[in-house]
Amino acid sequence: MKISVYTQTGCGPCKLFKMWLRVEEILYEEKNISENKDYLEEFLAFKAKGVPFTLIEEEGHQTQYVGATSTLKNELRRRKEAKQPKL
Repeated sequence: MKISVYTQTGCGPCKLFKMWLRVEEILYEEKNISENKDYLEEFLAFKAKGVPFTLIEEEGHQTQYVGATSTLKNELRRRKEAKQPKL
């Protein structure tokens, strides 16, 4: 599973979401659209409505989320737990 989080400099919700990802120990790639033209072009191609914009790629499928919603956080937790070995 690959998680890309499109962010923007000065975005408070982006900062809080990145902090949440670190606390939850969820690996992701940050793509700051304010600092990288290629990331901005990718972001615009998705026609996303705002940041943070999260793209989850797994087994050839893409799932997109705008914002740091509880739906997204629950989905990330579920996928993380599914990857952990059972004791």
